[in-house]
Amino acid sequence: MFFKYIKNRMGNQLGTLKKEEVELLQNSSHFDSRELRTLYKQFRKDSPSGTINKQEFKEIMTQMGVGDQFLQDLLFNVFDKNKDSTINFQEFVCGLSSITRGTPEEKIEFAFSLYDIDGNGYITKSEMESILESMYKLVGTFVTCSGKKFDSHDLIEEFFDSMDDDGDGFISLEEYKRGTLKNPDIIQGLKLLNH
Repeated sequence: MFFKYIKNRMGNQLGTLKKEEVELLQNSSHFDSRELRTLYKQFRKDSPSGTINKQEFKEIMTQMGVGDQFLQDLLFNVFDKNKDSTINFQEFVCGLSSITRGTPEEKIEFAFSLYDIDGNGYITKSEMESILESMYKLVGTFVTCSGKKFDSHDLIEEFFDSMDDDGDGFISLEEYKRGTLKNPDIIQGLKLLNH
């Protein structure tokens, strides 16, 4: 959805990225040179300063139907890799690439970064609770791809039962990767993100 929104706003005009910059971005994303130039031209048109601040990002998210402030903040924080409170073009391309065209592992790492609210390298039950509360506002009752319904408490418990291998109440990136790849509903969800 995000890529379709950006693509619809952009048209097919070429931007002014230098050849070396295009090559660097091609190597760190799943976009070709034409797509990168188009993305760049629109990015610079919408953000002449060369960065998107949090308010601008939230406006884009709202236009796309993601109106929940908490989810907007989470997404902004994942895109803002250097934590300077803005999103530059490289951060934008890398985040967009992970969401729309990333490998299953890239999508898993992106999701982990989203869930790891405080950035300490672990997901806690309270972080999951905060996220699921916002997700519930966005989509309503949780129904897995296999049709199983959950309330948020049950979903958190099942999530930790299946992923917290050492039972310490924290899910590391490695535990999250292993648990995700064993869960058919999550694998199906990752495939859905490609459309």
